Amino acid sequence: MRVFEKNGKFNFVDENDVLVGYDSEQDCCEHAGWFVADKVIGHEPDTPEPSGEQLLPYRFDYSLGYQEVEVEDDWLDQGGCVAFRLVAEGKPDLYLHLFNCQNGFYSHGFEVSIKGEVKDCDQL
Repeated sequence: MRVFEKNGKFNFVDENDVLVGYDSEQDCCEHAGWFVADKVIGHEPDTPEPSGEQLLPYRFDYSLGYQEVEVEDDWLDQGGCVAFRLVAEGKPDLYLHLFNCQNGFYSHGFEVSIKGEVKDCDQL
């Protein structure tokens, strides 16, 4: 998997041409971003994230789609978080988390395409 970034817009692309795009541009009092962890967690990780090179053998397990993450201790105020499972042969699973911490007035979306075909969230 490769991660591309320009002006706060991120594209996560795997070898099967599965792409997750996320716009983390922020307004006012919000905090939006992403991280990779070794399990689904409801808070920002305490350990360093894998480097781009460490993510290269991983691909999305899009058969599972994504899951909404139950957040801990009002971490995201009225925001939310989703996680995508990443798999690689002979390596432990990882999870890409996209989140937005806000006060109810802002939202961030994400888009998933598989081999160039954009999927609705309910299609995953």
